Amino acid sequence: MNSRERLVTSLNHREPDRIPIDLGGTPTSTISVSALEDLKSYLAIRSETRMMSPVFMTAYPGDEIIERLCIDVKMVTSKPPASFKLQSNSEGRVIDEWGIVYQKHETAQTHFIVESEAPLHHVSEKDEIDRYPWPDPTDPSRVQGLREVAKTYRDQGFGVVANTPLLIMTQTQWMRGLEQFMIDTVLNPNLLEYMMDYILEIMLEMARHLLEEVGDYADVVVMGDDLSHQGGLTYSPGMYRRLLKPRHKRIVEFLKAHAKNAKILYHSCGAVEPLILDLIDLGVDALNPVQVAAKGMEDTRKLKASYGKDLTFWGGIDTQWALPFGTPEDVRAEVRRRIEDLAAGGGYVIAAVHNIRPEVKPENICTMFKAAIDYGTYPMHTS
Repeated sequence: MNSRERLVTSLNHREPDRIPIDLGGTPTSTISVSALEDLKSYLAIRSETRMMSPVFMTAYPGDEIIERLCIDVKMVTSKPPASFKLQSNSEGRVIDEWGIVYQKHETAQTHFIVESEAPLHHVSEKDEIDRYPWPDPTDPSRVQGLREVAKTYRDQGFGVVANTPLLIMTQTQWMRGLEQFMIDTVLNPNLLEYMMDYILEIMLEMARHLLEEVGDYADVVVMGDDLSHQGGLTYSPGMYRRLLKPRHKRIVEFLKAHAKNAKILYHSCGAVEPLILDLIDLGVDALNPVQVAAKGMEDTRKLKASYGKDLTFWGGIDTQWALPFGTPEDVRAEVRRRIEDLAAGGGYVIAAVHNIRPEVKPENICTMFKAAIDYGTYPMHTS
């Protein structure tokens, strides 16, 4: 069974030869640049590091790491247009093609959004939204060469993940600023929804061009929005169902039409459990990252029993304690527990909860992926 067959079998809720393993298959299941550099040094790998996100300082793992760690998926994603150059300065300030401003933290190896400079923060009229210098979603350089890349991954036997830009609420929050976005939900709902729909149309056009190139090869397509934080939902279920769910429904229908054979992977950090049934109702097939340290997500055995018939879990290996602070024995125990809870009957892709952070030691990374093989072979013998 090759990697693609393994992934597709599990996504269809059947048991493959072993659990599919992900690192770098999505923008939220990869590794920080510095953690990758440490890992490559530990493994005596001297290949060049390829940056995935210069804003969030993440990297593609690279073919040697993929082979050493038995990774089963590879990602294709659209690019900024060839005419765009990321604006940055020596103080760590970065501006992306949407006009969003990021500032590098003094100690953290990533950038954070500068809320006070959100590009649509002061907009009060719809025509101001119309006049904003939006990215061109039709620029052909965004997807140039991606069909060949996706075909190569398929021919190599990997599961192919098409990462779309469809993060409608998240992108609107970044453009408007989170505080003003929250105010708008109460005081300016018409303006907010106009802004969301404007951004959605741009993103759908970007996704359409991507899937015209790679949709025939995609086994998984990614969408999402962070609906929750560590302690609970960001919005009430009622607000989600009124403001966002209809737009998510449109996205799901669009993806199913443009990547007919692909499963839909939804990303939401945090305590998303109260909305899992809504996601299933939309037609979502898989959930990432399964943030096990968040409220209501700790009991992965219960999650599997409650939702595993309809939903594949993608992630689940704790990045808040086990990976950064645990011993290798702690990491093995974490991997074993999540496999015991989530793997029966298929429907589990093992990965870290979100990206592997800079402080995670190479020994723990290697332990995680070795344990995924040791404990993740069907039939299960995890004791």
